[in-house]
Amino acid sequence: MSDFMPRLRLAFTPASLKTGVFAVSLATAFAGPGFSGLAHADGVTLKVFGGSSLDVLAPREKPEVQTKIRDEIVSGFLKEHPDVSGVEWDAQGPQSGSLQRTVTAKLSGQEMDLIACSAYWVNGAYVRRGLLKPITDEVKPFAGNVDATSLGAFTVNGKLYGVPISSLSTSTIFYNVELFKKLGIPEKPTYEDLKAAVPKLQQAGVIPLLHQGANAVMWPMWYFEALAQSSGDPIALTQAQLEGKEPFNDPASVEAFRLIKQWVDDGILSKDSLSVDMDGMRAAFASGKSAMYYGGTWEVPSLKDSVKSFTWGVFPFPKMPGTKGEPKHGGGADNGMCLSASIPDDKVKPALDFIAYLTKPEVAKIYLAADQPIATSIKGVDGVNEPYAASLRETTFPNTVKFLDWMWPSEVTTAVASGIAGVVGGTTTPEDAAASVQAAFKTLVDEGNWPPKD
Repeated sequence: MSDFMPRLRLAFTPASLKTGVFAVSLATAFAGPGFSGLAHADGVTLKVFGGSSLDVLAPREKPEVQTKIRDEIVSGFLKEHPDVSGVEWDAQGPQSGSLQRTVTAKLSGQEMDLIACSAYWVNGAYVRRGLLKPITDEVKPFAGNVDATSLGAFTVNGKLYGVPISSLSTSTIFYNVELFKKLGIPEKPTYEDLKAAVPKLQQAGVIPLLHQGANAVMWPMWYFEALAQSSGDPIALTQAQLEGKEPFNDPASVEAFRLIKQWVDDGILSKDSLSVDMDGMRAAFASGKSAMYYGGTWEVPSLKDSVKSFTWGVFPFPKMPGTKGEPKHGGGADNGMCLSASIPDDKVKPALDFIAYLTKPEVAKIYLAADQPIATSIKGVDGVNEPYAASLRETTFPNTVKFLDWMWPSEVTTAVASGIAGVVGGTTTPEDAAASVQAAFKTLVDEGNWPPKD
């Protein structure tokens, strides 16, 4: 849901954020839509393509800061690689349009040497659409710079298609510490504690929990949590479903939708979430109008920026009553750099050199520092030592598993998001929501679009 998207999470971060755009040569500085880079006279020019305006270095930073970071990194790379004359970075548009923009660019013959790729799109659509070139062997000379487990997020059918260059995310609930203390709500609440707190919060005129439901790609995060508890092993079940051994409307999947509905029925998750976007969710929390929201660790920079009148904290998505599985939280290395399937042969080595440069710890610190990461995919770039980070490393990261939409085809992700919106709004039953996911997957199979072909 996703870079680079934090989901990107597809994730995860404002779809409306626009990148700083500029290009610089030795002779001229000029602005142009979606392009950024430094150039000198001789050598090849690398074209980096991003499906959305989030597919940039330091995507959570302001455009002018992104520009400064990108300028510094590209300048350093060009000094080390005189065979490259420039790096142009074209990343535009909303997050939801990433796939369409990338496919359109390919069909129109637009030059794409490197693709700034979120794990979400790599797994869900890019490989299946033939947009990426496998680089399993090519990255071995510098793979030692990267956390080995993070490479799994960009591995499809045993082949590596991207190198993760991002902070490592997990999912958590952010809450208003002072409000919880004032109302006597435990700071590490159980689900029953949250349910019991609803009348207190309502009496105080505060929405218990508001979600960015208008941003549809963020709904599946709830399903990841629920399926972990309803199934006991969400990764194994998902793999079985993708192999056709289990349907997407099996009992555990139906139960996952029901568990999400329970949050609404018990008054914790507000139905108003359906009309609230990311900015609205953040603003309601920062102003004290809502007590909690659920999201990923990519939210931390925004919280530090916007929450001024109270202290915020974190606690894991709680175990729900009667579930057989323990809580598991979606996360991993969100964003990476991939080779385009259409890259000319003479540009493969320079492109790999650029990826290798981005994995150097001293370079990665430049673009990852803005994330204030709890952990990163690059060895030698450590996480911050703040109370919330220590809490997450203790309680949440040990129970973090791969985001399921990094395994699903994008059509399944869309069906899950739609199903949850219907369940939350009371227009769809859990059974019908799960059946719609199964129908979407069956269509893919029947049309020969699944499983992915090498």
